[in-house]
Amino acid sequence: MRRPGFFSNVLPIAILFMFLTFNGQAQHRLVLLHPTVSNIESMEWMVENKVIDIPGLEMIGVYSAHEAYDFSLSDRFIVEHHLTNYKLQKVEGEILPGDIYRENNCTHAFRKLFEESDGILFFGGPDIPAAIYGEKQNFLTLVTDPYRHYFEVSFFFHLTGGSRNPSFKPFLIDKPSFIVRAFCLGMQTMNVAAGGTLIQDIPTECYHKNTLEETAKLPGNAQHRSSVAPLYPLSDLFGGIFHQIRMAKGGYLMEIAASSKVYGPMVLSAHHQAAGRLGASMEVIATSMDGKIVEALQHKTFRNVVGVQFHPEPAALYQPQARFTTLPGSDFSPNELLKQSNSLGFHQLFWKDFSEKVRKNKPHR
Repeated sequence: MRRPGFFSNVLPIAILFMFLTFNGQAQHRLVLLHPTVSNIESMEWMVENKVIDIPGLEMIGVYSAHEAYDFSLSDRFIVEHHLTNYKLQKVEGEILPGDIYRENNCTHAFRKLFEESDGILFFGGPDIPAAIYGEKQNFLTLVTDPYRHYFEVSFFFHLTGGSRNPSFKPFLIDKPSFIVRAFCLGMQTMNVAAGGTLIQDIPTECYHKNTLEETAKLPGNAQHRSSVAPLYPLSDLFGGIFHQIRMAKGGYLMEIAASSKVYGPMVLSAHHQAAGRLGASMEVIATSMDGKIVEALQHKTFRNVVGVQFHPEPAALYQPQARFTTLPGSDFSPNELLKQSNSLGFHQLFWKDFSEKVRKNKPHR
């Protein structure tokens, strides 16, 4: 994989907005939350290879100045690889837990990003602090970047609103067809922002398994991340797992499944938490095959707001040459696995439909 280095792009937020609004050639604009090198690289590959097919697309990678990740790595990656359709925006305002579900230091930034884009993508990541959703924290919940969660949960709340402040007017009231997609942590953020909670550890709470060895013996469709990889800490094994999901009747994913004629597609998961009590206006549109885990949510009012617990966004899923190592000396092709299970078309249609919806929006000039 190409490795980034250092380049700094630090400007006051008002000046940043001035620069980010003014690419005259951009027809459409997507906001990417948490624009790490791997997220940028994956999205760039999908755009270059028409998995995401949106002419004149500009991507704005947005992050909080208080996040733990070193975004100078992303800055340098963009510069070194001449990605003229990518820009980064650092938002300086600090959000504390008591500020998440109300207007705060980032509200103006959130509003500008919403008004000047055609869609927003929320990516995966580490565990959300349980206090954000009103619960005590399980020993197995590992919080490594709390300020990222304060920022992203608040942004999602500003977009869709939620039961923790029902008088707040969400941004999407002004543009109900606005497009939001959320992956893994992103879907958990979506549910928490709406007033929901999380299952803090799937193996112990849902399957009553307390060791990696026990969890690894569960049927494949009952596993949601690799329980084998941590047993080989020096081998750098793939931490995800592929399993089927079950579509609910109606809902966005059933439309994709019907188009692809695959109603139980294989998907990639790498998580140990999941949606618990549903937030306001959240509708379950897919579950695990045993029904224990929510695999996708759709907003009941803002129908273009969709979260999936799995990962359709890694470029490796669409690259025939990519291989994952699951055991020392053993690897496989995720692309071939999706082809053999007739699931690749489901993933491709997910992004085709997303691209078509973005293209239908009024282009930026």
